[in-house]
Amino acid sequence: GATLWVEPLAVVDLGNRYRELKLEELREVERVLRQLSGMVGDESGQVIANVDRLADFDVLLASVRLGELLSADELPYDGPGQAWIAPAPGELRLIEARHPLLTGSVVPTSLHVGGAHRVLLITGPNTGGKTVALKTAGLLTLMALSGLPVPARDGSEVPVFEAVFADIGDEQSIEQSLSTFSSHMRNIISILARADSRSLVLLDEIGAGTDPEEGAALARAIVQELLDRGCAVIATTHHGELKVFAHETAGVTNANVEFDAETFAPTYRLTIGLPGRSNAIAIASRLGMPEAVLRRARQAIGPAQEQVEDLLVDLQRERDELATAKRLEQSRAADAERLQHRLSAELDRLSRERDDAMRAAREEIELELGGIREALRDADRLLKRTKAGPGVSGDSGPELSDLQAAVSAAEAQVRQIPVLLPRPRTSSPAGVAPAAVRPGDRVTIRGLDAQGEAVGTADERGEVEIQLGALHMRVKLDQIERVARTAYDPAEPPRSPAATVQRRPSPGLELEVRGQRVEEALPKIEEYVNDAFMAGLPFVRIIHGKGTGTLRRVVREALTDNPLVSDFETADPKAGGDGVTIARLAV
Repeated sequence: GATLWVEPLAVVDLGNRYRELKLEELREVERVLRQLSGMVGDESGQVIANVDRLADFDVLLASVRLGELLSADELPYDGPGQAWIAPAPGELRLIEARHPLLTGSVVPTSLHVGGAHRVLLITGPNTGGKTVALKTAGLLTLMALSGLPVPARDGSEVPVFEAVFADIGDEQSIEQSLSTFSSHMRNIISILARADSRSLVLLDEIGAGTDPEEGAALARAIVQELLDRGCAVIATTHHGELKVFAHETAGVTNANVEFDAETFAPTYRLTIGLPGRSNAIAIASRLGMPEAVLRRARQAIGPAQEQVEDLLVDLQRERDELATAKRLEQSRAADAERLQHRLSAELDRLSRERDDAMRAAREEIELELGGIREALRDADRLLKRTKAGPGVSGDSGPELSDLQAAVSAAEAQVRQIPVLLPRPRTSSPAGVAPAAVRPGDRVTIRGLDAQGEAVGTADERGEVEIQLGALHMRVKLDQIERVARTAYDPAEPPRSPAATVQRRPSPGLELEVRGQRVEEALPKIEEYVNDAFMAGLPFVRIIHGKGTGTLRRVVREALTDNPLVSDFETADPKAGGDGVTIARLAV
C-alpha cells in the first residue's frame, strides 16, 4: 500500500534548475514590489491627498444620487449666496418637507420653530403623524448640516445647531429596571445638562407614562426651562393642560396633526396655530372597540371637555375654509397680474405701432397737402392775372369772383386739415399743472391738435368742461396736455356753452361691428361715438362679438384713447356679456 517515487537521473538536473528559476522569480517579484513601494512611499503625501479627493467625489456623487432619489434639487452649500444654512440661534423653517424614508404618496410637512416662537407643541391623535413630523425635522436638520440634499422646497432654512438632542420612542428595560417614564426622564435629564440656545431639542410624548396630572405639570416645567434657555424645541403630547400652556405662554406655539372626523382617519397634515384633539374614542371605534365600551367612555367625558373638543373642530374647519379661500384668491390675483402684464405689453406694442402709423400718415398727408396748397396758389395767381388782363368781359367778372372765393375757401379748408389730424402721443410739456385749470384758460387735449377754452373748474371726479369751437365736452385732467393762462375776472360768469352746442340727430344707442375687420370697424366706431356725443346720448352699446377677443381688445383701446368717452364696461351677461361694450360719453 505504500507509494514508490522514482526519479530518473535524466530529469534530476532539470528539476533542480526548475526550482532555482522559481526562487529567482520570487526574489525578482519581491525586488519589484520593494521598488514600487519605495516609489509610492516617496509620493505618499500626494497619494493620501488623492484618496481623500476620491472620497470627496464619492460622497458628492452619493449625495447627488440621493437628491435624485428624494427629488431634492439643491444641495446645501457654503457661502453668502445660499439660503439653506443660517447662523444659530435662528429659525428652523421647513417648507413641504418629506421624511426621506417615506415613499409613495407622502403628505409634506411645513413647520417653523425658533426666533419669536422657540417652542412648537404638537398635539393630535395617535397614528396621526406627530412623531413623523418630529423625526422629519430632526433628520432633515442633520442632513442639511452634513451637506446632504434636503427633500424640502426652496425657502427652507436650517440654523447651524451645535447639538441636536432627541428623546423619541420607548427604551424601557427589565434588566436595567427602567420603566417607560424612567427611560424618558433619564434622557431628558441628560438633555437638560447640555442644551443651550444653540441646540435643537426633540421630545416625543413629553410627560407620558405616569400620572396625567403630575406628568403634565412636569412637562410644563421642562418646556419652560428649555424656553428660558433659548433652545429650539419641538415636542409632542396628549396633555390638555399643555395646550392651554402653549396658548398662554409667549414663545410657545400650538400645532396639530389633522384628523378626518368623517372617515375617522388621520390626514397627516400639520397645522400651526391651533391645538389638536386626541380622538382616542374615534380611533378605538375604527379599530373595532365594542360600542358599549365606547358609549360608556363618551358618557364619562365631561360636558366642558366635549364642548372644547367641538370648538376645536369648528375652528379647524373655519381655518381650512379660510386657507382654501386664500389660496384661490392668491391664484386669481396671480392670474390677473400675469394677464395685466401681458395686456400692458400688448397695449404698448399697439400704441407704438399706432403712433408710427399716425406719424407716417400725417407726413404723407402733409406732403400731399403741400402740393395742393401750391396748386391752389398757382390757381389764385392765374385767376388774378386773368381778372386783371385785357379782354375780360363784364359778364365773366362775377364768375371769376366766385371762382376766386372758391379757391380761398379751399385754401382755408386745407389749412384746417392739419389741425384735425391727430398727432402721436407725447409726454406732457412742462407748464402749469392741469389741476390748476381755471375758467377762461386755453387748454390742449391729448390726441387732438387743437386748443379749447375751459369754462369751469375741475369737479370732484377730476373732470373739467371744455369749449372746443362749437363742441362742448367734459374731459379728465389727465387728458389735458397743456394749459395757457388767460386773464380771468371772477366777477364775470363763465360763458355758457348751451347756446353754442349744436345737437345732431341721434344715431341710435347701438352699433354692431361684429364680424368686421379692425380697419373697417374703427372708423365706424369713431364716427358713431362723435355723432352720439353731438346728439347728447349718455351712453352707447358697441356690439363686437366674442370671437377670439381681438376686435374687443382693439375697440376698447380706441375707446380708452377717445376724449369723448369717460369710461366703459362689459355688458351684463344677460345683455351680451363679453360680446358687448357699454361706453359712457362725457356729455
